Amino acid sequence: MDFGEQMTKWREDSGLTRKEFARKLSVSLTAVKNWETGHSTPKLTKYSEIAKVLSIDVREMGLDEDLNLDRIGDRIKYARLLRGMSIEAFAYEHGFAIQTVKSWESHAAEVSEASLERISRALKIPFPFFDTKNDPHKELAGLN
Repeated sequence: MDFGEQMTKWREDSGLTRKEFARKLSVSLTAVKNWETGHSTPKLTKYSEIAKVLSIDVREMGLDEDLNLDRIGDRIKYARLLRGMSIEAFAYEHGFAIQTVKSWESHAAEVSEASLERISRALKIPFPFFDTKNDPHKELAGLN
């Protein structure tokens, strides 16, 4: 089942019409239709809001499919996306420079342990999640 079909199933299982779903997400009916038919996908930062409306775990939505979680920058990106934050919002709200976050996520810059601890606290993600020797999914088990 592709993402659009899965989203349709989740929406229908939640008892929502496309129109109700669109209204709850503050998006157009056309946007929802395009997601469900596979013509487009939601912005990554919208996933956590969609998961909340559908009463599903955001991790079920496949945010990590294109990420290499053996790399710290991808773990930072995944944690940020799980919290539904754009790079800009994350940087602004937690006092990081936008370019620094972009450098971490693109693997262009090393991330200090102090920065990882700060990221962990800011995103409320367990610090062991950022250790690439650990299974990231196990570290996130039971996380809201």
